[in-house]
Amino acid sequence: MHATCRSSVLAAIAVAASLALTGCDEGRRTVRVFAADALAASFRAVERAFETQHPDVDVHLEVMGSVMATRLVPLRRGDVLAVADHRLIEKILGEGHAAWVAKFATTEIVLAGHTSSAHRAEITSDNWYEILLRPDVRFGIANPSQDPCGYYARMSWELAQKHYFAARGNPRPLARELHAKCRQEFIAIDANELISAYLNMARVDYAFVYKVHAVDLKLPFTPLPKEVNLGDLALEGYYNSVAVSVPNYRGGTETLAGAPVAFGITMLSDAPNPNDAKDFIRFVLSPQGQDILKVSGFQAVSPARVPTWGRVPEFLAGLAVQEN
Repeated sequence: MHATCRSSVLAAIAVAASLALTGCDEGRRTVRVFAADALAASFRAVERAFETQHPDVDVHLEVMGSVMATRLVPLRRGDVLAVADHRLIEKILGEGHAAWVAKFATTEIVLAGHTSSAHRAEITSDNWYEILLRPDVRFGIANPSQDPCGYYARMSWELAQKHYFAARGNPRPLARELHAKCRQEFIAIDANELISAYLNMARVDYAFVYKVHAVDLKLPFTPLPKEVNLGDLALEGYYNSVAVSVPNYRGGTETLAGAPVAFGITMLSDAPNPNDAKDFIRFVLSPQGQDILKVSGFQAVSPARVPTWGRVPEFLAGLAVQEN
């Protein structure tokens, strides 16, 4: 091969390698977004709409469990992180990786089933716990150590005990009964596995998941009262009256206070493409972005709320406010 030809080939290989490393596609700039799996359908729609408005930007979306996504941030550079529990960003990342988080959407815990779920014709928002405790019924949750959906489910049990019994002076330990009945073999790694490998395969009759899971995947579900489902921001103080202890990754346990299911989004401090990341976050918080979220059953938080440990960034002026 001629030296000139070799040089041309090597140059072409070098350019291809450079494009692969940078994620460029014909000169398009890349925004790398890590998102909770519950956002998969919504953020894919957001991705399409955003890229239509910004044809020079390629959104590289990766969906996974919120805990995993948060722990990956120090190991893999990204631009945007969106998780199912906004508190994870402060707790796991801290200001070294994210200077703020904006609560931008809420959902609620529901009890999803399938066409052959035991006692499906009988279950209601008032008797669901009695149905679950019957000997012939199997139900599952996501692993509370790996997926916020799992610990939100257990918080809903505590709230159910308070709502149905403690508030009426009845000492029945409902949360403990549900915990004992939820067998270890029916605790999935995350909500995606819970739905695909347990609920859809009829290994369980029911599963505690987010309403957005049920809406996006067209699962039949039983709604829970607002005092139980963790879906009402106005009841944050009430939800905060319960707590659950869950294993942590260090081999110990940690106590988590009840809180609304509030999704959080942030731009990472070392974002390789901060300008387009800002545009993407602004789009998510815009009326068009919020309308996309609503299709999946999210309740948009408008304006978004930034907890006091961080400050509202200038680029979100008019789209986010500081919490008191």
